[in-house]
Amino acid sequence: MPIISSQLPEDGQNTSSRHKKILITEDSPVTQDILKLVLSAKGHDVHVANNGKIALTRLLEEPFDLALMDYHLPEMSGAEVVARVLAERAPERRPVFVAMTADVASMEADGDVKAGFAHIFEKPFDFDELLDFLETMDAQKARDGGATPARRKTSDAPTNRTQPDEEDPDAPQIDRIVPIKGRPAGYEQYRPLFWPQDIGPAGFSVDARKFMASGGDYDMVVVTEPASADHLRALWSTGDLHLLPIIDETGQLAHQADICLPKIPRGSVERIVGACVQEFTEARTSVHLEVRQSDELSDKLLASLYVRGLRLTPEFSGATPQGFTYNIALAEEEIDGLTAHLTSEGLLKRSFVDRLHACPNCASVRLNVREECFECRSPDLEETAIVHHFKCAYQGPLRDFQQGSDLVCPKCARELRHFGVDYDKPGTVISCRHCGATSSDAVVGFKCLDCATHTDGEAIRTHNVYAFELTEKGRALAEEGFIVTGAAQRNLKFGELPLDLVIALNKSARLFSEEARPFCLVTAGYPQRRMQLAEHGPRLVELSRRQSIENLRNYFGDAATIHQGTDFDYILLDRMTPESFHANTHAYEEIAQSGLKIDLETRFSVFGPNDLFG
Repeated sequence: MPIISSQLPEDGQNTSSRHKKILITEDSPVTQDILKLVLSAKGHDVHVANNGKIALTRLLEEPFDLALMDYHLPEMSGAEVVARVLAERAPERRPVFVAMTADVASMEADGDVKAGFAHIFEKPFDFDELLDFLETMDAQKARDGGATPARRKTSDAPTNRTQPDEEDPDAPQIDRIVPIKGRPAGYEQYRPLFWPQDIGPAGFSVDARKFMASGGDYDMVVVTEPASADHLRALWSTGDLHLLPIIDETGQLAHQADICLPKIPRGSVERIVGACVQEFTEARTSVHLEVRQSDELSDKLLASLYVRGLRLTPEFSGATPQGFTYNIALAEEEIDGLTAHLTSEGLLKRSFVDRLHACPNCASVRLNVREECFECRSPDLEETAIVHHFKCAYQGPLRDFQQGSDLVCPKCARELRHFGVDYDKPGTVISCRHCGATSSDAVVGFKCLDCATHTDGEAIRTHNVYAFELTEKGRALAEEGFIVTGAAQRNLKFGELPLDLVIALNKSARLFSEEARPFCLVTAGYPQRRMQLAEHGPRLVELSRRQSIENLRNYFGDAATIHQGTDFDYILLDRMTPESFHANTHAYEEIAQSGLKIDLETRFSVFGPNDLFG
C-alpha cells in the first residue's frame, strides 16, 4: 500500500481538513521532501514551488486552500508574494497563508508583514503542530461562518485585558474579551485564562480558541464569577490546561482551587500568585511529553496530581449529594472511576477515610437516619416503662395500668399502691403511636432528603471514601512516560524524533512508495530505567544501554540506521517488515542483552509505514 495517496479531490470540491490543496514554497530540498511526505501521507494534494516568483504565478492562477511560505526566498520574498496575492485576488479566492521561518524576530518587527499570515511556525517546527493547525482550520471556519481563521503566534495573544488592545488597522479582526475590572493586582505579567470570559458555559470564546490554535500557552486559570468543578470540565478535555493553577477570586471553589484569593491577605496576593505560577511552570516541564499529550482522563488526573504535588483528599460537606468533594476541580463521580483504575495499576495508593451511607435510588448521602416501628416503619414512637404486678405476675406498658392518677392491674383489677411491694418497673418498651405495636427495640431506617426514598437499615448501600497519593511508580510514569508500566510505546510523533532520523525515514518512505521496499522503525524503551539508576548508578546503566544498541548495530549491519534519544533509542531497519521483526523479537532481545552486566529489560515497539504515515 503506497504511503502517498492518489485519491485526491477535484478542484472546486468541498475539502475536509484531511484533503486540502497545499502549496509549499521552500528553497530547501530537505524541508520540501519532509513536508511533502508528511502532508501527502495525510491525503493532502501537495505542490512545491522553489522560489517566490513560481509561487506567485501558481497562487494567481490556481486555487489553493493553504500556502506554506518560507519568509526568506530567492527571487521574491514570502512577504512580497503574500502582499501581491492579497492585492490581486478577492478574499474568497485567497488561501490561508502560513509562514515558516527561523527569523521570527524580523517578522514580529514588521507589523505589515505579520498581518498577512494567519500563523507563524518557527523553524525547526513540530510536524504535529502543523497537522493540528490543519485540523483546526475547518472547525474554526465553520464556527466563524466561513471566515478565514485569524491566528497569531504565541506572543501576540492578549495578556492583560485591563488595558485596551492596540489595534492594527490592517490586521485581521478577532473577537475581543470583555475587560475585567477590579481584579487583584499581579496578572499583568501573565497570560490568564478567565472564567467565564474566556471559557464559559458555552465553551471557549473565539479569542481563546484562536490563541490556543496559534500555539499560545496560558499561565493560569482565573475564576472571576461563582463556578463549580462541572463548569471547568473543559479544562480536562483541551490540551494540558488541567495542569494550570486555578486562582479563585470568588471563594466558591474553596479547596478545589489552588489559590483561594478571599483567604489571602490583600498585600500578599501578587507574591503568592507569582510563586504558584512559577512552581506550576517548573513542575509541568518535568511531566513527560507523552503523558502531557495523552487524551486519557486517568493520565490527566495523574499528571495533575504530580504537578500540584497533591494528596487527593476529601472534604465533607452537605452542599453536594455525594457528601464530599476532592481537592481538585473534577467531579467526584469521575474521580471514583479514575482512582480505581490508577490504584489497580499501582500508580496511586489509597487510604481509608470514612464510610458513608447512600440512597439506593439517587446515590445521595443526605439521609435522615431515624428509629422506626418494626411493623409499620413509622417514626412516631414513644418510650414507656414496663410495669410488673407481683401478685398476678402480669407485666405490660405503663399506659395499660393507668386509670386517672391510679395504677390498676388490667388483668386482676387490683390497685397497685406501693412500688417495690405491689409492683416494680423492670425496663422500658418502644410503642408506636401510629399502629400501637410495641417492641423492646426500634429498627433503623433511612429517608433520603433528596428523593424521599425510604430504605431499611439492612438494605442501605455503603460507600467507602478514600484519600489517594502517587506511588513511586506513579511519579516515575509522570516523569518518564508510559514505558515505566512496561507497555509498548503508544504512538510516535515526528516532532519527538531527531531531524536526521526524520530525513532517513523520508528516504525509506519514498523507496517504499516507489519500489514497495519494506522498512520498519523500532523503538527501544527501558521500563526499569528508574529503578536501575537507583540500584546501579547512571554510569553503568548508560554504558549498558550504549552497549545494547551497539550489539544491535553489529547484528543488523548496514541495514540498520540507529539514533539514540533521551527516553527511547530508534532503529530504522531497511528491507524488514514489522511482521518479520515481531516474529523474532525474543531473539533480538537476547542479542541486545548479550555481554551486559545488568539486565536492561529492553522493550521493543515496532512501527511500519502505515503506522507512521497512514
